Amino acid sequence: MRLIDLRCDWALQYAAESTLYVPGEHPEIPGRVDRLDGYLTGVETAVLVCRPATAEPARHSDPWRALGETITRHEAEFAGRLLIDPDDAARSRAQPADGLCRGVLAVAGLDDLVRAPADLDRLPLLFERGVRVFEPVSGELARPFLERLLALAPDGEGTRPAVDLTDADDATAAAILDWFEAEPTRAARLPLLRSAVGSETSADVVRRLRGLGATLGVSPTPTVEAFRDAIESLAAIPFRGRAGYEGIGVATDYLRIDRAASELSAVARLASWIAANHPARVARALIFENARGFLRSIVG
Repeated sequence: MRLIDLRCDWALQYAAESTLYVPGEHPEIPGRVDRLDGYLTGVETAVLVCRPATAEPARHSDPWRALGETITRHEAEFAGRLLIDPDDAARSRAQPADGLCRGVLAVAGLDDLVRAPADLDRLPLLFERGVRVFEPVSGELARPFLERLLALAPDGEGTRPAVDLTDADDATAAAILDWFEAEPTRAARLPLLRSAVGSETSADVVRRLRGLGATLGVSPTPTVEAFRDAIESLAAIPFRGRAGYEGIGVATDYLRIDRAASELSAVARLASWIAANHPARVARALIFENARGFLRSIVG
């Protein structure tokens, strides 16, 4: 079973050699790159995080251009085709089981770029370019940001954006969830994701995400026991009123996590561990079925 990865900072592996990054900004990356060994053969589809490459966008004369350059890098160098629309999804379904890994573009760090209402006009352009997952902004532009994304989403079937709350603090996440809960159809038109659920995420935010049908990703942990506990704790919280493993997937985030148990430190090992420690039906759901449902909802 090939994994669907809900979060991969693919371009970060080039931090030591690419002009997209400030020299010396990511000294930890060379020691983590070997975690990607076998990645493209072990992963069916990856959500690829694009962000302005520097930690402080102000250091770049044009941070929007920096984001565009990062997207271009993914378009040009990611091994498999990017999933943008239903035609891409159909080609993906038709490819052999061992075909190239596919990618879905996500953007992060928009809180540093969307500073004025006029910046919201860039969101449709990103969507047209193929970005399908957006991390939201905070503050007074948070709701206008969500409204602009909602305007891009069709009422029925079709390609639509999703909102990823991974980097949102609890206060920002709570305000965004208030907006979704005020009108239940919003979560259907604008799917919710938290591609990495950590111990810092409040129980209330997790409960509300599960209630709205959000897809949640569990990242590799320093011990397999902690990984198992993270999955089981989510499964115990009702997903749209039903307890169980719906809506739970995996977000490896290998280049950004500090430590991972040996059994979870590469995609083949991680998928094998899940398969060996869960019933077949649950393993399939965790490894690819739940994440595939999320991707189908946004790509069409």
